[in-house]
Amino acid sequence: MDEAIFYNALNILKYSDYRELKELKLRFGSFKNAWQELEPSEKKAVNPEKEWQKVQELGLKLILLEDLLFPKILREIPWPPFGIYVLGCLPKDESANLAIVGTRRATETGKSSAKKFAYELSLAGLKIISGLALGIDAKSHEGCLEAKGQTLAVLGNGLDYFYPKTNSKLAEKILASRGAIISEYPLGAPAQSYHFLERNRIVSGLSRGVLIIEAPQKSGALVTAKFALDQNREVFVLPGPASHQNFIGSHQLIRAGAELITKPEEILEVLNISSPKSKSEENIERSVFETEEEKIIIETLTKFQDPLSIDKIIELTNLKAPVVSQTLSFLLIRNLVKETETGYIIMNESR
Repeated sequence: MDEAIFYNALNILKYSDYRELKELKLRFGSFKNAWQELEPSEKKAVNPEKEWQKVQELGLKLILLEDLLFPKILREIPWPPFGIYVLGCLPKDESANLAIVGTRRATETGKSSAKKFAYELSLAGLKIISGLALGIDAKSHEGCLEAKGQTLAVLGNGLDYFYPKTNSKLAEKILASRGAIISEYPLGAPAQSYHFLERNRIVSGLSRGVLIIEAPQKSGALVTAKFALDQNREVFVLPGPASHQNFIGSHQLIRAGAELITKPEEILEVLNISSPKSKSEENIERSVFETEEEKIIIETLTKFQDPLSIDKIIELTNLKAPVVSQTLSFLLIRNLVKETETGYIIMNESR
C-alpha cells in the first residue's frame, strides 16, 4: 500500500511524466524510496497521505504495474503505465477485449457502423474498449451497452471528472453495467491534448485487436493503430468512399497491410471467436418442445436456407400429413415458425 501512496504522490508531483517516473524507479528501486530521497523543499508541494485520502474517498483503485490485478495483456506492451486508476470492474477475460476507435467528427453512417459493430461483437462475448470521446468512441460504448455487454473507457484526465462532460451520463451507464473507466493520470490532471495520444497506447494495449472506423489523415485513431502494430495486435479497418476525408487515414492503413473488414463476422473469424447465435437459434434454445414432432419440424426447417412447403416438410420428416399440419399450427401460434408465400421458415430468421 505504501508504494501506491508514494507513486500517486510522485505522479502528481511529476505531472505524470513517464520518463521522469521511469528514471526514479530505476534509480531508487521503488517509488517509496524515490519519494524519501527527494529534497524537503520539493516534497512540500504534495502531501502523500492527503492525496491518497482523495483517491479512497472517490472509491478509486490504484493498480500498480507489479500488482497481480494489473491486466496481463497491458503489462506486456512497450511503455506500460506504472499504475492505472480504476473505477468499476476490469474485464476478467482479457483475451476477449477489442478496441473500437475513430474520429470525433464522424459521419452518421460511421457512428451507425460503430454502434452496430460494437453491438454484434458484444453479443459474441467481446469486451469493447474505447476512449469515451465524441463520435465513434461514444457510439461504440453505446452499442456494447445496448447488447448488455461490458465496455471499458480509457480517459486522458484524472478520474475526478469525466471528459468530455457531455458524455458524463454515458460514463455513468458504463459503470452501472459492470464496466470500467480507467486512467494513468492522477486526480486533478487536466485533459491535455498529449494525454489523449499517450492514452491511446493503453486503449490498444488492453485489446487483442483494434477496429478503426473513419480515420482522417491526421487522427488519433491512426496513432492507436500504430501503437497496436507495435504491440503485435490485430488492426481491422472499415473502408469508405475513396474521396471522403474521413477515410484517408483508414485507406492508408489498408494499403499498409491492415485487415479490411466489412462485417463483424470477419473480425470474429480472425480472432477465432464463434459468431453469436441467430435469433432463430435463440428461440429454439429457449423453447420447450411440447412434442417430439415439434422438435423434428424445427430441426428440419433450421437445416434449409429456403422456405419449405408443407409437402416438402412431410417428405423430409416422414411424418403424416395431419400431424405436420397440426404441429405447424401450434408452432405458428407460439411464434416459433412463420408462414411465407413460398413456405414455412423459422421465426425471425433472415432470408
